[in-house]
Amino acid sequence: MSALQLPLGIGFHNTVDFDGYVAGNNAEAVSSLRSANDPFIYLWGEAAVGKSHLLQAACRAQQEQGDSSAYIPLQEISSFAPEMLDGMELLELVCIDDLDRLAGDTGWEMALFNLFNRLRENSGRLLVSASVSPAYLPIELPDLASRLTWGPCYHLTPPDDASRLQLLILGAAKRGLDLKPEIAQFLLQRIPRDTRSILQRLEQLDQASLAAQRRLTIPFVREILKL
Repeated sequence: MSALQLPLGIGFHNTVDFDGYVAGNNAEAVSSLRSANDPFIYLWGEAAVGKSHLLQAACRAQQEQGDSSAYIPLQEISSFAPEMLDGMELLELVCIDDLDRLAGDTGWEMALFNLFNRLRENSGRLLVSASVSPAYLPIELPDLASRLTWGPCYHLTPPDDASRLQLLILGAAKRGLDLKPEIAQFLLQRIPRDTRSILQRLEQLDQASLAAQRRLTIPFVREILKL
């Protein structure tokens, strides 16, 4: 199926996948997303627990199967009209991030309600994320509020220490970085412990290591990250 024309700058990072997400206590949610059996899934949790990562990974997995998908980060498209959702029922998968941003906006709520119904009619799937559960999302359209309870709802929680260490090691390996255990422990004790911050620091180290043609050592890491 041909892809719809999305606004400039809207899309998902094609390097994000399920293998790059350390599930930890969120294994059930990841398994459900991987299976792609549910027509609707609601993810919620605090910032930097991996909601955006999982939605983008689902889009990538769908496209790798030859199907069409779209990732819509509402936090980045507040200047666009709700009509941008028109026609997306033609896709096999639509992922909408930051659902909080449309709550209380009549036009956006109606557009999402209509998309929800049209996707179900076409056997498409809809995945959404928010910072709170459906019960606490201030949706004003009753029918939409009801629809948001029609599928599995997963509360994503931050990774524990073992999962953070695994995330560091896995992320370093994917970037071709030789991250010694003592350096990984050094990092975990000094950088913010949320998933987003860990990956951002790894990206900084990857770029600096490549530019300087240096392997990772504690002095080098301390210098680059200003620890």
